[in-house]
Amino acid sequence: MANYSIWLLEYGHIPNQAMSVFLAGQHNQGVHLMPFSYLVLKGEGHIAMVDVGMDPGQDEYARLLAEKDNVVDWQPPQNVLAKIGLKPGDVDTVFLTHAHYDHMGNLMAFPKAQFFIQKREYQDWLGALSLPKRYKNVLMAVNPQDLANAKKLVESGRMTLIDGAQENVLPGIHLRPAYDGHTFASQMVIVENQDSSGTWVYCGDLAYTRANLTGINGDGIYVPVGIAVGTPYNLMKSYDEMLKIISGKLDHVIIGHETDSWELYPSWQTEDKLRVSEVNLAPGEVSRKP
Repeated sequence: MANYSIWLLEYGHIPNQAMSVFLAGQHNQGVHLMPFSYLVLKGEGHIAMVDVGMDPGQDEYARLLAEKDNVVDWQPPQNVLAKIGLKPGDVDTVFLTHAHYDHMGNLMAFPKAQFFIQKREYQDWLGALSLPKRYKNVLMAVNPQDLANAKKLVESGRMTLIDGAQENVLPGIHLRPAYDGHTFASQMVIVENQDSSGTWVYCGDLAYTRANLTGINGDGIYVPVGIAVGTPYNLMKSYDEMLKIISGKLDHVIIGHETDSWELYPSWQTEDKLRVSEVNLAPGEVSRKP
């Protein structure tokens, strides 16, 4: 076991996302702000990230995807990480939850990082690029350039393909796959702290909002996210696993697209209209909150 400080950093957002994206089947239920975030972990001699965001500033196709999705107020990693006193070059490890452009679209911004992704996630998306045009909707959130960059990293030895569950990839950090749900092989990242904060789960896009886990109005009936390559059933099984890992402590499931993080954890907004959440500070870590 180990101790990690945990920050959730917003790097952009969609001001008016349809609720049916957050909660499958909830059509004509209005819109909601959708943050785009990544996680930073600091401890045990490591600076790690979970996901790396997107790069519409440098990549033309990423810009088109961001415009299609109406992503605004985007900031590059050097600006976002500076809010907690870090630089992209400080990051030594990156865990990729899945290969969508808003999670894997900035691989080349981290020159010293070793990357980890599920083998099936990588391989199945490469295969999906060759599908006939009629399957194009499967690729709605995938940038082929991200997969090309991932292939370079695999070939150079800087990207490790994980086959299933993996314990202690870094001390106290574990990976769990969720097959054929949101994507072919998304993975959750578990942070097992030995201090009083206990165990945390970053779920990637297996959940977009806490209501996926609690049900609408807290009725206890799982509602999967509205975008899935696999099945709603597999997504709901992943919710069972998350809740078991954190022993039902819902605030210990960290959700990158969820605005309630700003109330659950000490948070602040910076001049660029983006939020920083101090999810957990390890012993000896100084708060960055103004």
